[in-house]
Amino acid sequence: MSANLKKEKMLSIFHEKKEIFNLKEIEKFSVKAGIVLQSVKDILMDLISDNLVDSDKIGAANFYWSLPSKTYQTLITKNKELEMKI
Repeated sequence: MSANLKKEKMLSIFHEKKEIFNLKEIEKFSVKAGIVLQSVKDILMDLISDNLVDSDKIGAANFYWSLPSKTYQTLITKNKELEMKI
């Protein structure tokens, strides 16, 4: 499975569930989706660096989330920026 396909599958997990997850929960759902356990954290960090997933540390735990509305707003903003360049 390619890295882009893994990113899409993990992002779809966030968008389908529309919940906040900790790392253990993400790993559990990702393995069910066919992503190898050893690559889950790397894929998650890639999604965070691409601003597709948000994260926050509360106490000793890290929490991750991504809502479809944020992705939509990001695409609209990027589209407007590209139109301005043209």
